[in-house]
Amino acid sequence: MDDVRKGQIAFLFLKHQLREKGVRLTPNFKREIGNEAKAIGISIEEATEFVELIIRELVEETFANKRS
Repeated sequence: MDDVRKGQIAFLFLKHQLREKGVRLTPNFKREIGNEAKAIGISIEEATEFVELIIRELVEETFANKRS
């Protein structure tokens, strides 16, 4: 399995987990993103962009389903 496919699977897996378990937007949410980014060795900006992308997609999917 190549790295691109691993990334696709990881993205889908993470979205599914967040959809099932939900997202808690606490006052420390951005700090938690920063701590996770440092722990896994990526930039805070990259991590924030990634998390925002996933959350926006989940919100759009949720409300798109209700409009139909």
